[in-house]
Amino acid sequence: MALDWRSAARFGWLMLLVLALAGCSAPSQSPIPTAVERLIVVTPTVQMTRVPTVVRATPTSHPPSATPAERILDDASCQAALLTHYTAASDQCLAADDGTICSGGTDAGFASGAPIPADTVKLLRSPPFSLDAGIGLLWLRMAQSLLADALLIGEVELRDLSSDSSWRALTIESGSTRENCAGLPPFGALVLQSRYGQTARLEINNVALAIDGTVVVMTQAQSSYFIVIEGSATLRVGARSLRLLVGTQASLAYEAGDWTTPADLPAEASLLDYANLAELPIELFPRPLPIPQPGYAQTKGRVNMRAAPDINGRLLYQVPAGETMTVLGISIDSEWLHIRLGNGEMGWMSAGLLAKNLDKNLPVYAEAPPPLQRLGVHANRAIVNVPAGGNLRAAPDTAFQVLRTLPIGTETKLLARSPYSPWVKVQASDAIGWMALFTLTTQSVIGSLPIDYQVPLPTRATPTPSFSFGGGHAYPDPSGGY
Repeated sequence: MALDWRSAARFGWLMLLVLALAGCSAPSQSPIPTAVERLIVVTPTVQMTRVPTVVRATPTSHPPSATPAERILDDASCQAALLTHYTAASDQCLAADDGTICSGGTDAGFASGAPIPADTVKLLRSPPFSLDAGIGLLWLRMAQSLLADALLIGEVELRDLSSDSSWRALTIESGSTRENCAGLPPFGALVLQSRYGQTARLEINNVALAIDGTVVVMTQAQSSYFIVIEGSATLRVGARSLRLLVGTQASLAYEAGDWTTPADLPAEASLLDYANLAELPIELFPRPLPIPQPGYAQTKGRVNMRAAPDINGRLLYQVPAGETMTVLGISIDSEWLHIRLGNGEMGWMSAGLLAKNLDKNLPVYAEAPPPLQRLGVHANRAIVNVPAGGNLRAAPDTAFQVLRTLPIGTETKLLARSPYSPWVKVQASDAIGWMALFTLTTQSVIGSLPIDYQVPLPTRATPTPSFSFGGGHAYPDPSGGY
């Protein structure tokens, strides 16, 4: 039967479509690129050597389960797994000695929880986060002379470039998180902290860095980010320098694959990106502290700091002019800022009395969040460290009665801190009293202990505290500790 012209036209178009499809072939499947071939993994020898033994890792591609699109865990499962891993890591590594490296997570080339001398290793690689295999966490306790400590979180690679194997000069490259899990930091990060009240001088990715507080360093694409979350820091490249205050950051561009050739410093700092820092495990920091909001506040004159966002709130301190402070949040009526002084003390100040360089979207709350504290065994434990024993007194000053002397090695439970001196209230067996902080060894966050305002006043004047980084009564400073 003959086709009419309409049917013939439809038939012709159909044949053209079939021929076109027949000419198409499936795209070729090329291997997934991997950076594993270029990684150097440190393998410890039986006897520690000055130069580590290294082996080249066998190239592997990431399994499909490691991609965010195919691995989704509910929030409760993530939080439970993270708490388990973080607590175990804290118990294992927080009390490590100066000059050591301790792995508190997945295999980093040496046994988890067994500190090794830092000067025996030239490369560190903290693995990516994995809720199945563990968390990538490495503590680098630098030599005491460097006045700094470091924590590697997530996927971070450090190379020691210093000639004396001290980690004074190093390069860092960080990766991103591969698990889709609420509570994980989005990027690997290096947390650097100067010893309390001291200035640490290091060289990171060929940038001279003077730290008075805490700096987070991470890399993304071909840029290094230096983010100040406590105190201040000064960056120097060549003859130019840039000072960063708390709540600010600076980024420097680099040539592809070379973290030793930074571009020039930016003209000024920018406000920090809070989203990159919000999930960092602050309880594991060598010196724990809350993550600041973007920016900072400064006193223009003497300003009262109070315990509540109210004119009738307990007066904590009168802070002098010129202090730069961390901002943590704002009251419901926007009249008060919740701030953290450089010495670690926290409270509320009238927003109208402060100079501000802040992000507009501050967290709002009626009451301050509970203070952070360590996880596991280090939450409220302190051990007497005086060979002749530590005196337990009726109140926080040497003018008060000695109740008993606790032998060296006695374990005590921290209960509270003094409102006017660097003393803590402790419980030892059936006895409760006050001890000077320098007589105790502890990893607890002293500034998070409740202040006991019911103690008797001292019989003599106490020193006026400094409100800047390195001052105040909240820290056991006599030997430069935390």
